Amino acid sequence: MKQKKRRFKIYGLRARLGLSIIVSAVICIFVFFALDKGFEYLFTNHSDDADFERTHFQRQGESLQEYIEENSISSNNLSQLKKWERKQPIILLELYDRDKCIYSSIYDTPISTIVFGKGQGSGSQNNLELQLEDGPVTAYIYSDFTYRSSVIGRFISIVTALLLFIIVFFFNNRKLIRYICRLNEEVQILEGGNLEYIVSEEGNDEITDLARSMNRMRATLHQQIETEQQLHQANRQLVTEMSHDLRTPLTGIMLYLEILRSHRYKSEEELQDYLEKIEAKAQHMKVLSDHLFEYSLQDVPQRQLEPRTMEEAFRQEVDSIQYDLEARGFSVETDLEWKNCYVKVNPEFIHRIFENIVSNIEKYAERTASIRIESLLSDKYCGFSIMNTFTLENPQVESNGVGIESIRNMMKKMKGVFNVEQTDTSFEITLLFPIK
Repeated sequence: MKQKKRRFKIYGLRARLGLSIIVSAVICIFVFFALDKGFEYLFTNHSDDADFERTHFQRQGESLQEYIEENSISSNNLSQLKKWERKQPIILLELYDRDKCIYSSIYDTPISTIVFGKGQGSGSQNNLELQLEDGPVTAYIYSDFTYRSSVIGRFISIVTALLLFIIVFFFNNRKLIRYICRLNEEVQILEGGNLEYIVSEEGNDEITDLARSMNRMRATLHQQIETEQQLHQANRQLVTEMSHDLRTPLTGIMLYLEILRSHRYKSEEELQDYLEKIEAKAQHMKVLSDHLFEYSLQDVPQRQLEPRTMEEAFRQEVDSIQYDLEARGFSVETDLEWKNCYVKVNPEFIHRIFENIVSNIEKYAERTASIRIESLLSDKYCGFSIMNTFTLENPQVESNGVGIESIRNMMKKMKGVFNVEQTDTSFEITLLFPIK
C-alpha cells in the first residue's frame, strides 16, 4: 500500500527542531567569537609587558642549557636539539660560532655553507650565550610565548560554545522531551493491557499525530477485544444451549424405546405412532446437530418467515407436548382457544422451546398433580401459559438453568415475551408472541 506523502507543517516537528538548531548555533557562534577575542586581547596585552617576555626568554635559555648538559651536545651532534624544539613554542633557533652559523631550525642545507653577517650582534635581546661540550656558542632565539596560552584559550572557547549549544537546544525543546518521556510511560501502560487508558495529546506536531493514532489504535483494539469476547461468550452459550436441546429429544427417544421394549402399546397403530415419534425426534436431533455445525463455522442469517395463523404455528407442537407428557405419566389439562390471529415465528425455535419445557417438567414437576396449558390473547400478543406443581426439595436433580436461559434467548430473537412465575409449590411459564 502506497503511503500518503506528508506535507510540511509550519509548526511541525521538523520546523521546530530546525529553528531550535539555528538559534542554538547563532548563540554558540557569538559566544565563541566573544570568548576567543577576549582571550586574544588578554594574552596580547599581557605579552606586551617587557618583564613577561624577558622572564620567559630567560627560562627558555636555562632549559636549553640544561638540555645541552644532560645530553652532552657538541658541535658534532647538534641535530639532537630537534627533540628539545618539539617541546617548545619556538619559531626560530640559530647557533653561531663567532660569525658562522653552525645550526638553524629552519634550513635543511648544510650549515657550513651558511654564513650570516654581524647583524645578529650580541647586543640583541634575543641573543644568549650557551656552553657546548666543545666550546661556547651564541644562540639566537625567537619564540612566541603566548602561543600555548592562545591554544588553551581557543580550546576553552570551543568547549564553552559547544556546551552552550547543547544547553540552549535542550532548553528550547524541554517540553517536547518531557512529552516524549510521558508518551513512553503511557505506551508501557497500554502494553500492560490497560486499553482504557487515553494517551495524552499535546501540541500540533508529528508527535501529537502519533499520540492521536495511538488513541485510535487503542480504541479499535479495545473494541475488537470486546467484540471477540462477546462472540466467544455467544458461541459458548450457543453450544451450551444446543447441547442441552440435543439431550431433550434424546430423552424422549429413550422413553419411547423403553415403551416399545416393554410392549406397553395396545395396537399396531400405536406402535407405528411411537416409531414415527422416535423418527421425528431423531430428525430433530439431526437438524440441531447440523445447525450447531453451521453456527460453529459462520453466522447463519435467519430465514424470512411468512405470517401464519396461531393454530398453524402452534397446534402441532402443543399436541406433541401434551402427548409427550402423558407418555411420561403426567396428567395434562388444556384450555385452548385458537384465535384468528397471525404470528411470525421460527418453527425450529418453537420446537426447541416446547422440548425444553417438557424436559423441565419431567425433572421437577410432581407426577401426581396435573399440568395445565392455557392459550392467551391480548391486543398485541398471543401465546400460552404452562403451569405445573413441584416440591422445593428434590435430591434427585440439580438445576443449572440452561433450559430456561435457552428459552429466554430464543424468545428474544423472535421478539417475544418470556416470563417465569414461581411460588413455593407452583411453576408457571408464559410465552407471548407479537401479532402481525
